[in-house]
Amino acid sequence: MSHDQQPVHLVVNGYIGEVILNRPKKRNALNIEAWNLLKDIFEQCAKDSRVEIVILRGADLSVFSAGADISEFETVRANASLNREYSAVVKSAVMSIKNLAKPVIAMVSGYCVGGGTELAVACDLRFGSDTLKMGITPAKLGFVYDVEETKMLVDLVGPSHAKDILFSARLLDAPEAHHMGLIDRIVPKDMLVASTRNYIDKLLRNAPQSIRGAKAIINGIVAESPDDPQLKQIVSDSLDSRHYQEGVKAFIDKRRPDFLSVPE
Repeated sequence: MSHDQQPVHLVVNGYIGEVILNRPKKRNALNIEAWNLLKDIFEQCAKDSRVEIVILRGADLSVFSAGADISEFETVRANASLNREYSAVVKSAVMSIKNLAKPVIAMVSGYCVGGGTELAVACDLRFGSDTLKMGITPAKLGFVYDVEETKMLVDLVGPSHAKDILFSARLLDAPEAHHMGLIDRIVPKDMLVASTRNYIDKLLRNAPQSIRGAKAIINGIVAESPDDPQLKQIVSDSLDSRHYQEGVKAFIDKRRPDFLSVPE
């Protein structure tokens, strides 16, 4: 299978890794192969020193993902035992996104439903087009949303909005998703790529070490472990880093720091 025929593939442009959901005939529905590829690709992004920031997106702006491929449910989720195996694969993919040290931005346009929203919630930020439709729909299929993924949703939008999303299983339009905090910013569809790239350009002017450290500490606070000595060590180590030296020197020299040219 060629690179662009895979249901998920990675394209690296400069410091940006684009993880592309690519099943257009299925509205990027996530089959078991796609879930496995997501895990592998995000592990690849973790190891690739070229990649500083990751975008998760659909192959085009017509759809992000219609969710899990329900046509597989009679085989891969036929009973509780098989569902545990399936859920373990999904969880590995989701946690590979959440736990990636580097920032991950979901670029959401069109339908983002079920497993698609699950992926978006696992990202650090979600930029959306005014065409998006988001929802999490286990209540329409008769099963209960997983505990860890539910916690991620509650952490993002709060318990009341999370209940509304899961109880109603309805699709939210862009304004309501933004109001709930499910999406961070909304722009017209034809501006989504440029807006996301402009934001990423801002991040690339900052110290990657600082951004990764902030992500680790914020995740630790959300996990209710702010006293973890490893988190405190991140702060201490940053003050002995070459990035800190470059930032201070640039400030004194009245120039923009060039963090990406400085080894950590």
